[in-house]
Amino acid sequence: MLIQANRVGRYLRYSLLAVLLLCSSGPASALTCSEVRQLVLLYFKMHFSYNSFTDEISRRTLDNFLKSWDPGKMYFYQSDFDEFTSKYANRLDDLIGRDMNCAVIDEIMNKYTQRFNERSKFVNKVIDEKHDFTIDEYLNVDRKNMAYPKTVEEVNERWRKQIKFQLLNLKMSVDTIEKAREKLKKRYELLVRRHNDLTKDKVYGVFLNAFSAALDPHSSYMPAEDLEDFRIRTRLSLEGIGASLRSEDGFTIVANLVKGGAAEKSGLLKVNDKIIAVAQENGEAVDVIDMDLQEVVKKIRGARGTVVKLTVLREESNTSKKTVIPIVREKIQLVEQQASSHVIEVDTKEGGKTKHLKVGVITLPSFYIDFEGRQRRLKNYRSSSNDTKEQLKVLKQKGVDAVILDLRSNGGGGLDESISTAGLFFGAGPVVQVKASNGETETYYDPDESTWYDGPLVVMINRHSASASEIFAGAIQDYGRGLIVGDSHTFGKGTVQNLNDLAQKLGAVKVTVNQFYRASGASTQLKGVNSDLVLPSIVDELEIGEKYYDYALPYEEIKTAKYSKFNLTKPFVPELKRRSESRIATDAEFKKIRDEIEKYRKNKEERSRVSLKEKKEEDAKDKKDKKESAEEDLLNESAEFSLKDDVYLQETIRVAADYVQLLRKQKLEGQPALPAMLASQTKAPAKAEKSVSDNKNPVKPGKK
Repeated sequence: MLIQANRVGRYLRYSLLAVLLLCSSGPASALTCSEVRQLVLLYFKMHFSYNSFTDEISRRTLDNFLKSWDPGKMYFYQSDFDEFTSKYANRLDDLIGRDMNCAVIDEIMNKYTQRFNERSKFVNKVIDEKHDFTIDEYLNVDRKNMAYPKTVEEVNERWRKQIKFQLLNLKMSVDTIEKAREKLKKRYELLVRRHNDLTKDKVYGVFLNAFSAALDPHSSYMPAEDLEDFRIRTRLSLEGIGASLRSEDGFTIVANLVKGGAAEKSGLLKVNDKIIAVAQENGEAVDVIDMDLQEVVKKIRGARGTVVKLTVLREESNTSKKTVIPIVREKIQLVEQQASSHVIEVDTKEGGKTKHLKVGVITLPSFYIDFEGRQRRLKNYRSSSNDTKEQLKVLKQKGVDAVILDLRSNGGGGLDESISTAGLFFGAGPVVQVKASNGETETYYDPDESTWYDGPLVVMINRHSASASEIFAGAIQDYGRGLIVGDSHTFGKGTVQNLNDLAQKLGAVKVTVNQFYRASGASTQLKGVNSDLVLPSIVDELEIGEKYYDYALPYEEIKTAKYSKFNLTKPFVPELKRRSESRIATDAEFKKIRDEIEKYRKNKEERSRVSLKEKKEEDAKDKKDKKESAEEDLLNESAEFSLKDDVYLQETIRVAADYVQLLRKQKLEGQPALPAMLASQTKAPAKAEKSVSDNKNPVKPGKK
């Protein structure tokens, strides 16, 4: 959850430190130890819970830094860990926070480089060894509960099994062990090159992330290239060719093409093309084989209207064809990530008669906003609330009887956007309460009294619905405005981060500055938002959510804000739950899901290990068919709406149809099911930010 920098300006206004870091005009191409210390102090000036570098933060930071280099406990020995712990666990606060001494970072990195080089030599030896894939042998994948190896023999054995597992997987995809060995060797050669390309400032960046993660799971350091990627995600646009890329064995490969982007419109670039060189306009082509993916992306992106020439290898009829493809860069709108809607027709039975209902489904992947467009006061800047508003207009024109807002796997976004989007469904009123580090609480309102949709509403969530999604779902639930359907609860991220740009090329720091609470006073931190109707899901069995993170901030409650409830859900939940559970009990797809859940619960031991024994049940034809099928799926991959394979959306549509029926029945019995929006509802205070809507035709309170 991010808020604009101006909302925490008070934290920076009087800070000479912040001024030096944020406004420096001198050369700043790399992090220095001095800047590491200054940034550490900046985090403490802004953080919600911590204001000084304590021994506890020191211990956490050291542990995080070691894990950053060796998360699988495959390089460091227990003796290495014990040595660093005894020397530095309680001293990073003094060395870095006070004395500006970064020698500990260099010492740990030097030890890691030593262990890395030792393992690299061993890896090539093991790849060439003969491996028996017919015996029962297992690789332990529960690295979290695994100790560091104590001896050379122990670490060698871990690597032998790791290499065997990788060879087994590669052998299944490339058919022969010889090809698998060749491919794996190239992979590790590339890993060595990546390691050798590490610079001191990148290592310092890793340390800053280890330190910030010791404060809470969502504070972080964002290097310049990561900052640009973040801005692309929030504004849903970039200037480039419109292609998603992936790295494999040193090659940059086209994963998919953005619909309507320059690459797709050219008709020249294809999925699975290998980009081996990049040239600017009439400049010389630069070889990008084995180049870091981020560096390749930098070369391909560029200002709209300019030309980039890609040299690609394409597999055709079992041969590789090399060709040069010129593409004129454009501003690419990432349409697959913006709000979209569809109408589903449903037949129901009422009083022995068939009734035709229309259910509108709005898919909202994130709460996005073009911050730069808003700052420049552009009239039609991109935002989730504006786009959702437009989709509601379309659905109303099509005469839908209910709306489903799909927030599954919506990881959040802008705080203001969640507030504005929630207000589309109930007008002005308190949406979220935000508490600062000094204990002061501020209530944020949607200031727009207009209601853009006042019909039956269902919100779909899952464990991956987080942050701004939880603010939205919590507000809808608190007001009794709509049903929450999906996994047992949302992710449980109840904190607010502020993004602060640093000097040129240094990137930005993301700091947790507030904790937010629902209008009811409950926090979403750790607990999330509970569903009114829970659908069986294997995800509910997994360790997904804030409560599984190290150093997550605690749950708490504050006073309830003043708001009026609509009571549109509670009276109907028992009957809706009964109908849904009755359908699910006999549904073949949900039976498969329940069987998966039961199997998962029983196989706790199996989840911590993988077999190194080759399976023989697939013959060559099966492998070929599966490979061709996978390639065809990749080529046909698109973000188009699909209902056929989405059993959860199918059931939620049925729930929405039931909900419409129950609301209509109550209305026929003389009780208004959808009461007029109360004119006396709490108004936004004068200081509230004005809605950014440009549309002048909203639904008036109480009107559809």
